[in-house]
Amino acid sequence: MSIRKKIREINTIRDQLSQKNGNYLDEVIVHIRSSRVQEDSGETWLLERAQQLLAAQQKGKTASKLFGDDPIAFADRALTELPQRKDSPKIRPYVLAPWVALSWTFLILGLLAIFDKDTEKMSTGVLLLIVIGAIALVEVLLRLTRRDPEEGVPAPPRFNIRNIGASLAVLAGITIIGLLLLRILPIVTIPYWVSLILAAIGFIGQVVLLRRR
Repeated sequence: MSIRKKIREINTIRDQLSQKNGNYLDEVIVHIRSSRVQEDSGETWLLERAQQLLAAQQKGKTASKLFGDDPIAFADRALTELPQRKDSPKIRPYVLAPWVALSWTFLILGLLAIFDKDTEKMSTGVLLLIVIGAIALVEVLLRLTRRDPEEGVPAPPRFNIRNIGASLAVLAGITIIGLLLLRILPIVTIPYWVSLILAAIGFIGQVVLLRRR
């Protein structure tokens, strides 16, 4: 069963619970989904507990009698046994995004420099700005797709004046930083063959990063 099907099944069972049992299960769900537990294992455990609670309710038993008075303590005990996510998936997007951006940049520069030698001159500020912009883009996308722990699925983007203003402020800040970097940092000459070699290394590195688990 897929993760989404498990989540739907949990929600279906949740609707059949009494208010007291439902509130208890909600606290357990939020605590598990907000932790570092592997998503599939976490949802499997939650589904089993929801099914167990529904069966107990049909026999007149409450969640506190079945699992204990404290739902957080009950969830914490489960977290000591459930497999945890590794830290690398959180770091990987921030490494991969600028890596991809620079790889394509060097490829385009190398191809252009074959026909126009002037394009071999590149400001180091531009390269740094590409890295900063790629990392900023990843952060924005991750925030927009961040999972709502109560729903267990990616939450839809929330567009409001505050969010729009914050986004414009970030873009303005990056633009100002970019202009300052262009004035301060030196211009270097990168021969077309060096750009193409760097691009090739970059694309090979992408394959390695994507294959790592």
